[in-house]
Amino acid sequence: MKTDTGNAIGLPPIRGEEVSRFVITARAQRSFHTVLDAHQLLDPSRTHLAVVTTRVTHDADGGGVEIRVEQDLRGGSVVEELHCEARPSLRALRFKRSMLDGHGVECRSETVDFTRGPLRFPGDTYPEVCLPFLLRGQPFDGKRRSVHAWIADRMVAKVYYEEHKTVSLSVPAGRFEVREVTMYPDINDWVHLGRVITELSKPLLPKYKLWYEKSSPHRLVRFEGPHGPPGAPEIILELTT
Repeated sequence: MKTDTGNAIGLPPIRGEEVSRFVITARAQRSFHTVLDAHQLLDPSRTHLAVVTTRVTHDADGGGVEIRVEQDLRGGSVVEELHCEARPSLRALRFKRSMLDGHGVECRSETVDFTRGPLRFPGDTYPEVCLPFLLRGQPFDGKRRSVHAWIADRMVAKVYYEEHKTVSLSVPAGRFEVREVTMYPDINDWVHLGRVITELSKPLLPKYKLWYEKSSPHRLVRFEGPHGPPGAPEIILELTT
């Protein structure tokens, strides 16, 4: 088994601001048949985009990163913002999620300050929806690592991620040499199965598949899976500009 080295995410390898745009499509084969269906959230007659803005600062102690994700949906949009510091690995500070209707009126809002309150999470806890844009800061050395995915204050789960291979991949932005990464939950968070049964059940676990540009700055080129915890709308993001 590959070594689980834990808390290994660093700053994305960029300086200043980077804006990436992704085409959003519904995953053809769903893993979960729940109420939230990406086919209902996306209009097949037009192109939906996710605009991801990443701002990275560097200083003597490490630096920080801000990520803003704006997703266009049928009849509205979702905006998510994450602020992290890096001393030297990333630590989530604040997160905000807003859902807007078709008139731009906020109809859902959630603000989280990870530095305050009675609930204390592990230092490597990050909002699950932001992990695809943070994992580009991993070492890409073939080792299995883990972090904690924040879904809600009452739900924090350990997830593993590991690099499998380098492949050539075509997306709307062009053809890229990419590193294929899989992320999946630690089922022992819910029920202790032991090492042997855990390994046997691994192929059956819901997985998130991510493809990162092989060379620096290791941009996310493609993502496939639930945007959020299992049961969330299952989408595909593909880099377009």
